[in-house]
This record gives sequence, C-alpha cells and structure tokens, in this order.
Amino acid sequence: VTVRAQILELLADLQRKFGMAVLLITHDLNLVRHFAERVAVMENGRIVEQGPVGQVFGAPQDPYTRRLIESRPVRDLTGDHDRDASSIVHARALRVVYPVPRPGLSGWFRKNEFVAVQAADFDIAPGRTLGVVGESGSGKSTLALAALGLLKHGGELQIDGRQWGSGSASDRSLRQLMQVVFQDPFSSLSPRMTVEQIVGEGLRVHEPGLDVAQRRVRAIAALRDVGLTEAQFPSLLERYPHEFSGGQRQRIAIARALITRPRLIVADEPVSALDVSVQAQVLNLMQDLQQKFGISYLLISHDLAVVNHLCDEVCVLHRGVVVERGEARQLFTHAQHPYTQALLAAVPLAEPAPMPLT
Repeated sequence: VTVRAQILELLADLQRKFGMAVLLITHDLNLVRHFAERVAVMENGRIVEQGPVGQVFGAPQDPYTRRLIESRPVRDLTGDHDRDASSIVHARALRVVYPVPRPGLSGWFRKNEFVAVQAADFDIAPGRTLGVVGESGSGKSTLALAALGLLKHGGELQIDGRQWGSGSASDRSLRQLMQVVFQDPFSSLSPRMTVEQIVGEGLRVHEPGLDVAQRRVRAIAALRDVGLTEAQFPSLLERYPHEFSGGQRQRIAIARALITRPRLIVADEPVSALDVSVQAQVLNLMQDLQQKFGISYLLISHDLAVVNHLCDEVCVLHRGVVVERGEARQLFTHAQHPYTQALLAAVPLAEPAPMPLT
C-alpha cells in the first residue's frame, strides 16, 4: 500500500508536469476517490453512469453504482471463540532462510543466507482469523508457506499440537487439517478438470477409502456450503472452470479447501483479483463458513480494509520481522510502530472525501 501511494504520487506529479490526461482502470473505489476528477461506471459493456467523483459517489443514480459503493464488507466477528482453547497454529521464533550465491570461488563451497522471516511469534486459536500484512517482499507469503509445511524452517511451529516434520504419516494427517485458497481463481483451478474432480481432489489423497459415489456426495455438500447448486447451474459437477465467473471460481476453490474438513485455511490474497462487489460476497461467505464450522484463517493481504473487516488479530511484517501484533481494532486505531502507522496512513480505512490531485 505504501508503494501504491508512491506510484500515485508519481503519476500525479507527471500529470502536473506534462499536462497529460490519465485514464485509470480499477476496481478500487478508494483509488478513484483519491486520484480521479471524473468517474465512469461500467456494467456488462455499457457505461451506466458518469460524472464528477463527488457527485457520483455522493449521490449515485444507477442501481449498479449504488451496489458498488455499498459493497464494503461489514465486520461481523460475532462467533463464539474459546480463547482458552489450544491454538491451531503455535509459532515461536519461526525463521525461514533462502540460500543465495556468494561471489567468487567461495560460492562453489558455501552459500550466503537471505533471512525471509526472522523470529516470528504468533498463535491462531480455533475459529479465529489472523491477518498478516506488510509490503511486497516483507515475508508474508514465506510465512504462509512455512505454516503449510512447504518450506524448511527453524524455531517452533506446531499445528494442532503437533510439530511439522515429525514423520510422513503424521505430516499427511496434518495436511488434511490445513488447506489453502490462492489469490487468482483463474489460474489456481486446472482447466482440464471438471468441478467434481477439482473439489474432490483432496478426498482422493486424504480419504482414499471413499468410493466415487461417496466423494460425489461430499463434493455436492461442499459446493452447496459455498452457494453453488445444481438448481443454479445444471450439470454443475460436469462443468469446467471457464464456464464460471471469477467470484464463482473462487467459491469452487473454497469448496475444494472445505471438503477435507480442515481446521485452518490459509488464504493468500483471496479477493484481490475480484471486483469490489464480488469481494464483499466472498468475504461474507468466509465469515459465514467460519461461524458455521469453527474454521481458523491465516489471511495474507495488503488490503487493510479487508483485514480490518475479517480479522480478529493482525501481525505486521517488515523485512521479515514482526514489528507489531495485536487485536485488529486496537492495532488499527492505536498503532504503535512507525511502519504500521505508515501503512495505515497510505490507505485510510474510513471513506475519505474526494481529493482531486490536479
């Protein structure tokens, strides 16, 4: 978010210097409020409304524009959480390093180390959501991959009271408890697999004793839980990903994660590729699933508004170091570390008044 603010400032400076026009294509309404003087709203290939930003955002006339502006997810963290329950994820002094080449002949024999995550401490309780925020390169995705057991790590990392790497059979049972939802629903689903094959893939690995009919029943139930049914989409299980919209594909990805009955889902920027109205639908779905099944989330995001609405606790990463951690509302209103304050200053969580830059 800080880099985004710098890029916008650069564009504004270049605009003033050269008198150039800018056509900004985005689904980020806050970006439009801060950068643009006029806005055009498109739906199904048509411009349904256009005019000055203050006028369109302040008194939208078209129903679609009103839906976009009102689509911010509502914070609804009302689930009953047992704060004394054992953590699903328990990390202490978590450290992840990557080998990097050394210059000269010594590079043939030894490698330098790049520390991607250093001495990270965090816990995720049942039914709770931990948000991890920071700039690109801060170590967010590395931390998520380590939590999933996909990267070697130092320190202590327990999943449901068990340590990663204690044995192949134990690790496989842990993987059933942890699933992942990726950022891009267009590339994370195989175009060669049907919906039934995609959603049921985890069962073939973790519950090989189920037959085809049993896997189909579970797949139908998982799809129903994310709001996709045969009544809406005839021959749903036989369809392929290209037949669905971005939001529907992300629902399929969530169903794929849900079918193994996990206790933790790692969500890496799960709505950043979606427009704002669909973002709200997916985030509300994730909240509903959490309250229904008691799932915990590890949410990786640079969108502080999404983190503010979905997360109970927040962990701020800067150059691989956790610089601040705490309850979401407390951290967003009373940030202590200068880096956290800089992140919040770059993207205000409240709806600002339009501020034309020219």
